[in-house]
Amino acid sequence: MKKRRQKKNEQGENHERWMITYSDLITVLLVFIVVLYSMSQVQNQKFNALINSLHTAFKGDAALDEATKSAQRSSFMMPEETVKKDNKYKKKEEENNQRLNKLYVKLDQFIKKNGLNSDITLKNLPKGVRITFKDNILFDLGSASLKEQAKPVLHKVGQILKNVPNDISIEGHTDNTPIGSRSRFRSNWELSGARAQSVIEYLVQHDGLEKSRMQFVGYGEYKPIVKNDTPEHKAMNRRVNIVVLRHDDVP
Repeated sequence: MKKRRQKKNEQGENHERWMITYSDLITVLLVFIVVLYSMSQVQNQKFNALINSLHTAFKGDAALDEATKSAQRSSFMMPEETVKKDNKYKKKEEENNQRLNKLYVKLDQFIKKNGLNSDITLKNLPKGVRITFKDNILFDLGSASLKEQAKPVLHKVGQILKNVPNDISIEGHTDNTPIGSRSRFRSNWELSGARAQSVIEYLVQHDGLEKSRMQFVGYGEYKPIVKNDTPEHKAMNRRVNIVVLRHDDVP
């Protein structure tokens, strides 16, 4: 009888030890899940609570304590650096907007003072400050050579643009009238591109604008502002835009 009771007692003790091991495993898994959850949330309060809990549960383990401190340092540095970068970007964007607003005012004053409202229009857009020249103030029909009377106007505009560091895009546009066989251009694309290039070369050579700031593109007849259904509308579509880009320095 004594042997049987002893055997039963041993079995009971083994059963209780298994339950303790099982409980420890469940606890470790629970802690692991909490760690994963907390790491997925970028919230310092939750992270701090988790660190304190782990520190209390495993107090005395120097290696874990050091790892916790290291993780805490790296975790807190990232949001702070992000905030600094965001603030720096916002400040830079604000300065850029103020600079382009001042540029718009100067150009507007120049256009009104010289009575150029019918030939030059000005718009402050999300893309940047856009100066639109009707083609007849700059070029003869079908030509990409600047008119002599256009050069003083373009020179004045260039002197104003020289005072801002933003990149500049020159955009050439035409109507949908096919290029004649006697023209040296094979298409309206070529004509619009050549006109934009003439403007950019003048600004670089006579106003000293840096080449690294400049770019040009020819859109031909494919970006009209009105339908090419009347001579007046076609004249509106023949234009050259000088766009002082707003976001040239935005990453």
